[in-house]
Amino acid sequence: MKGITQITYNLFYLTLFFPVLSYITFGVMGLNIITDYFEYIFFLYGVFFILFNKKKIKFPSILYFLIFYSLLLSIWEIKNGGLDNRGFISIILNKSITSVIFIVVIIYNTNFDRSFIKRSIFIIKITVIFAAITSVIQIIEYSFLDANPIWSHGKFGDTLIGNLYEDRRNSIFGYVNQNELGLSYMPLLSVLIGFMLYQRSKLYYLFLFLGGITAFLSNTRYVMIAFIFITFQILLVKKLKVSGVLTYLLIIAISSFLLLQFFSFLGYDIIAWSNTRLFHEGSIQETTRYKAIYNFLIFFPRNIFFGTGVFITDEIKAASQAIGSSQIHVGYLAHLVSYGIIGSLFLFGFWFSLARKLFISAKQSKYWGSFIAFAIFLFANVTMVYYSIFFYGIFYALIFDKFFSDKQKFELKNINTQQLSKN
Repeated sequence: MKGITQITYNLFYLTLFFPVLSYITFGVMGLNIITDYFEYIFFLYGVFFILFNKKKIKFPSILYFLIFYSLLLSIWEIKNGGLDNRGFISIILNKSITSVIFIVVIIYNTNFDRSFIKRSIFIIKITVIFAAITSVIQIIEYSFLDANPIWSHGKFGDTLIGNLYEDRRNSIFGYVNQNELGLSYMPLLSVLIGFMLYQRSKLYYLFLFLGGITAFLSNTRYVMIAFIFITFQILLVKKLKVSGVLTYLLIIAISSFLLLQFFSFLGYDIIAWSNTRLFHEGSIQETTRYKAIYNFLIFFPRNIFFGTGVFITDEIKAASQAIGSSQIHVGYLAHLVSYGIIGSLFLFGFWFSLARKLFISAKQSKYWGSFIAFAIFLFANVTMVYYSIFFYGIFYALIFDKFFSDKQKFELKNINTQQLSKN
């Protein structure tokens, strides 16, 4: 059992080095991003974990949603001619979803000890520091660790051009996934801030400040909002009392002032930045997210129950381009169009049952980092389209949820034992 646990620990330690590993595989060697390989690794290790684990494996009930979702996608792919491209076994196994199922099974059947948590926290802190430093360097030398030329295959339109207000900077995460900063780093930062608040470490504001530098220098709006979500943990920990609200407002005011002064030092004109990046459409009605509602209302009624069965059709793509987008740019709406009410019931059912589980755990343990981390993912799909939770920041949100849930159960058991002994 110790051997399996140590292998599990080492695998998750490795995920914390995804920015480095993917820079090597994708940036230097010209191969795939590291997560493509780890989908296979977690798939194979999941099979090993279940078959050779002496402990009885508990299967989280929330995963039934994901299993039915995977089956539905397999049926659609067979219907759409995927057998010729991928083969029957590849379609049925559907590793991109099955690997997530195995990861959830592995995490919630592993006891993570304090030494694992402390080492992980140390690596996460180093990540936050290097991410902030890299973001600042990318202001001065915009091509530093810029993976966009590789993603865009050399097309100039998708590369950084040195525009202070418009460039989307991914710090150290660009070689992993173009959404890694928002869907992995922000959840990871939430895990860290939640842990430091739980430990009553006063240094949390320092790492919050460093995380804020990376979030706002990214010029990506949903990442900035995700950062604001993370700060809500201060209110949750202070239990929304007057003193807690005042503390929250004071910290936000001081942090905002320091960030503004720091950005001014880097050459930012805050008014120009707001007009150019934050509110460049002028009003919400002019955003592609708002306009996506119109396309949704056109295409969704045509295939209400099962959708189109594909990510995007030529007709939807043309209609989206007509409003300045490449797709229906709201994840929930796009999924309803693609896989209908039935498919969305399975995927959204998994998402929201997982969110509910994390919320209940947070209320009981008083550790909010994991719930806020996943709330960031749920919010992100209001502004973008990304359905997979295969992000190492989300892995760690689940790991810390398991750790604090086990801790809460252990403490409750001890309290009950003491009460029985007194009686």
